[in-house]
Amino acid sequence: MNAESLSRIDLFLSSSIKELFVSLGLELREVEYRGQGIDVPFASTIGFTSPSLVGVLVLTASRSIAERSLPANLKRGELSDSIIADWTGELSNQALGRLKNHFFAAGVEIALSTPTVFAGKELRHFLQPSRIYRSIMFEGDGTIFAEFQANCEAGLEIGEEVKVDNGAPPEGEALFF
Repeated sequence: MNAESLSRIDLFLSSSIKELFVSLGLELREVEYRGQGIDVPFASTIGFTSPSLVGVLVLTASRSIAERSLPANLKRGELSDSIIADWTGELSNQALGRLKNHFFAAGVEIALSTPTVFAGKELRHFLQPSRIYRSIMFEGDGTIFAEFQANCEAGLEIGEEVKVDNGAPPEGEALFF
C-alpha cells in the first residue's frame, strides 16, 4: 500500500473519531502519542472484513470521556462499569460505521462485526503483525486512542472519496416511522 493510501486511512480514522464525538457534543484535538497509558481505560475492539481488506479497530477511552459522551437518558445516578463498557462498545461501533462510510466513498466496501469490550487498570494491546497499522490519540474531556490494524490483498490502494447522495440520513440521525 502506498503512502497516499495510508494518508487517506489516517484522514478517514481521524475524521471518523472527531465526527462521532462532535455529534455527542465533545470537541477533540489530535495529540502526539507518547506511549503513555490512559487512566481508568475502557477498550473495545471491533472487526471488519471485505474481499480485499480485513482487520480490526481498537478504541480505548478514558472513563471520563466515556461518561461525558453518554446520552442524557443513560446519565442517571452512579454510572456502573457495565454501562461505561457497553457505551464504549457502542462508541467503537459508531466510529467504525463512520469509517465504513469513508471507505465506501473511496470504493472499498467493508462489513462490521460485533464489538468486544475490556476494562482494566493496565490494559495493553499486543499488536499482531499486519500490513497496515495506524494509530491516533485525541484529548478533550478525557482521552481516546484509536488503532486501525488490517491486512489487505497485494496492490490494494485507497482512492479518493467520491461523495454520492444515496438518500441515507447522516450518521447519528434518527428516523421515525
